[in-house]
Amino acid sequence: MQLYATATNCQAGRADWVYLSPHLDDVVFSCGGRVALQVRAGMTVWVVTACAGGPEGPLSDFARALHEYWGLADTDAPAARREEDRAALALLGAEPVHWGFLDCIYRRAPDGRALYTSYEALWGPVADEDEGMLEELTCRIAELPSSATLCVPLGVGRHVDHRLVRQAAERTGRPLVYYEDYPYAGEAGRVEETLGEGDWEPEVVILDEAALEAKIAAARCYRSQITSFWADEADLVAHFRAYATEVGGGNPAERYWRKVAG
Repeated sequence: MQLYATATNCQAGRADWVYLSPHLDDVVFSCGGRVALQVRAGMTVWVVTACAGGPEGPLSDFARALHEYWGLADTDAPAARREEDRAALALLGAEPVHWGFLDCIYRRAPDGRALYTSYEALWGPVADEDEGMLEELTCRIAELPSSATLCVPLGVGRHVDHRLVRQAAERTGRPLVYYEDYPYAGEAGRVEETLGEGDWEPEVVILDEAALEAKIAAARCYRSQITSFWADEADLVAHFRAYATEVGGGNPAERYWRKVAG
């Protein structure tokens, strides 16, 4: 598995905050405002995308259909998406780190069978064959700078890759901050369902207009993904603003969670 590491400070191991992103857009969609505020305050912020690698073999019919829908049928889609991510994080001032794990739409069993072949499979059980990935992902996360605050997906929406990243982070035993996976978090009741019966402490981070604008501008860099969730860019902007205002009770905000020690 190839590691694409483009953060200039990786070798020195310097980071104040490390955000774990299952895919090439999740952190910007969910945490872009806070990232903008932190960079403005002089912090070093890494956004580590786990599933940023590209498949070496043939694509499944499902993966080909998604590439076509994204407008990336005639390109190296993972490479194109990594470029979108670099552009987005450059606007925020964060440093991209791209790991070579495969998105679930590309993963195959040892016998060559595609593991996830439909939209329904993306939200279904995690394949037994992904246990090896989970173990390696846990090791990679454990090696991230110990001095950095680690922020990971809550798993709202139950996408298999989001669940794997959260589970791997929890296996390390490190203290974690959890972010609400947007846009899934915008669906009524989804956050509460994900939190379940555990003891959680929320943190609402108020965004000024500059931070919110930076988040939206960065989100718009993921052009291949916009119509997966929104009608067009204007619809994206309207939904980002509406959800941020809802979370902040009238003021634009993002919300984070920590587990309360029992």
